[in-house]
Amino acid sequence: MRALSLGTTLLLSTPQLAHGEDPTPPEEPPLAEIEVTAKPISEAEKKAPTAFVSEIDVPSRDAALDTAADALSEAAGVQVQHFGGLGAFTTVSIRGSSANQVPVYLDGVPLSQAQDQTVNLADLPLDCLQRIDVYRGTVPVGFGGGGIGGVVNLVTRPPSATPETDLSAGYGSFETRKAVATHTQRVGDFNLLGHVTYLGSEGNFSYFDDNGTPDNPTDDGQTTRINNAFNSVGALGRGSYDFGAGLTADATQEFFYKEQGVPGPAADQTPDPSLQELRSLTYLRLSKSGLADGAIDTSGTIYGVYNVQRFDDSQHELGPSSETNNQTALVGGSNTGTWFTPWGQQALSWFDEVSYEQFFPYNKFATPADGPDQTRLRFTLAAQDEIPLWTDRVTAVPSLRYEHLLDDLSAANLANQPDSGTQTNKLDLLTPAFGLQWRVVDWLSLRGNVGYFQRAPNFNELFGNTGSVLGNANLKPESGLNGDLGFVASWGQWNWLDRALLQMALFNTDYNDLIVFQAFSPKQFRPFNLGSALVRGVELSSELAVLRHVSLELNYTHQQSADTSGGNYDGNQLPLRPDDELFAKLEGYVDWGRVYYEYTFIGSDPTTVANFIQVPSRSIHTIGAVVQPLDWLELKFEAINFTNADVRDLGDFPLPGLTLFGGIKVTL
Repeated sequence: MRALSLGTTLLLSTPQLAHGEDPTPPEEPPLAEIEVTAKPISEAEKKAPTAFVSEIDVPSRDAALDTAADALSEAAGVQVQHFGGLGAFTTVSIRGSSANQVPVYLDGVPLSQAQDQTVNLADLPLDCLQRIDVYRGTVPVGFGGGGIGGVVNLVTRPPSATPETDLSAGYGSFETRKAVATHTQRVGDFNLLGHVTYLGSEGNFSYFDDNGTPDNPTDDGQTTRINNAFNSVGALGRGSYDFGAGLTADATQEFFYKEQGVPGPAADQTPDPSLQELRSLTYLRLSKSGLADGAIDTSGTIYGVYNVQRFDDSQHELGPSSETNNQTALVGGSNTGTWFTPWGQQALSWFDEVSYEQFFPYNKFATPADGPDQTRLRFTLAAQDEIPLWTDRVTAVPSLRYEHLLDDLSAANLANQPDSGTQTNKLDLLTPAFGLQWRVVDWLSLRGNVGYFQRAPNFNELFGNTGSVLGNANLKPESGLNGDLGFVASWGQWNWLDRALLQMALFNTDYNDLIVFQAFSPKQFRPFNLGSALVRGVELSSELAVLRHVSLELNYTHQQSADTSGGNYDGNQLPLRPDDELFAKLEGYVDWGRVYYEYTFIGSDPTTVANFIQVPSRSIHTIGAVVQPLDWLELKFEAINFTNADVRDLGDFPLPGLTLFGGIKVTL
């Protein structure tokens, strides 16, 4: 924000002074300052100035029962797929990508790993976040791995010197309960923040069951979801210290634990399988601004991530007998920075990272039960140049990322029994990209990006998980050439208009050796290289606020995907990529509260390359209200799927019908 004082004197015509009159003019009152407010460049835009980015502001969200999956599903170009209701395994796709093609980070620390790059959205924090940045198509150099679809970065809430405590609790249908506590304050020279979230549910909703025989209505009826309960706890601790002279330190410890049942698909429920998960993420980051006479800003990070997953299907209800206790350990260090060059006002950014990951599988029913261990050493170098042209109205952003992967592994079957000796695989992946932005006028920018991306198969795809995923040790790395073209328009306050934003992009991705999953059995999926495929489409994102009391948000994605490999399924729609997805939210608000209506539509999509089995389209209607009778008190209520529609997702997993949830929040 800049305040500009008027420096021009207005000359006014005055009559000739009469003899004897005082020639000194009366003192004029000082001219008022005019404030010219420019929209600040966000941190996400600084990382990728030509990219199409969705920035989800977490503290401003209204929902009484809110999760990271809910927040991401509302963004343009993003598809979220559920293996059941609240707490069940949930994945994210961007612009028709697979879930494995979307790296997920927490404050820039990778949650996607070599063992399984698919991150379960149900295990991600939300209440401790400041925002979620979704880069669609383009991957900035500030992140270690290239993603064909894009990248998701969860940004945690920073500690504050101002003491504040937030307490909230809620309860709803199917014995769903939630409690959140956050406190931040300054202790000595440190700013500290502590956060704890509990979320749990019995998940015993009812749904229509055709007993797996859709052509035989005589065995149809309502049934209740069993073995669907879960309990989870998430905690976050952050501390920051300012050394002065632009040097700061930030230490963060994140923890997550969940235990849940694994109920299986709708028509063939499983009463016994269970899953326990634990994650610990730690990082220390030093940042220095103003190096080399103010020309360089840089930061260095060391981190460690430890995961444990215990899966018990000893009664082989989902597949071969399994009682696993798999562990993954990841350690790494990275350095990133920007050099503001003395010529041409360029911003040259770099990123380098070394990480080492080891996967320790264990299956009680395997011989031997332990191993074989699998490791991946990753080395990444990336550079990006932001070049202003044509009096800063045009910005060109070329970038290049190089990844070297060294895998030590042993092929394994579903029982984790090695069927070949330990081998070493080396992969060198190169990702060039180029972006261009033309700021036509202050409120309108045209943007375009093109890039070539590669992704190595992860251990889960290669060897399976002894549960729902069967491995394929013959998988090849997949690659993609993606591009987009569109515009971003934004308007500030004018007359009855409070604000407006309109963003539209055409996108296209051509895949080679695409890794896709298809149903191998009613309960299991297997990956394979499809050959060539394409995804193209259009995404529209808009926000409108008027009359200081009404706002409308609308995000729409239409995409077409096709197998282009020339085989038996040439021209078929790619599995798990719906053609249409729409989210709309209408909200009315006053100083002491607001009411809202949300509508979500997701088109039907196949689960196999043969397009034989389809996930039906679905529409979900939600209404909610937030009341703030006092500055420190907030009451929330929400009715999700209030039409009680029968909704199914991937693999015929049922989602809940009408769900009521209410909550209370106190800020001290």
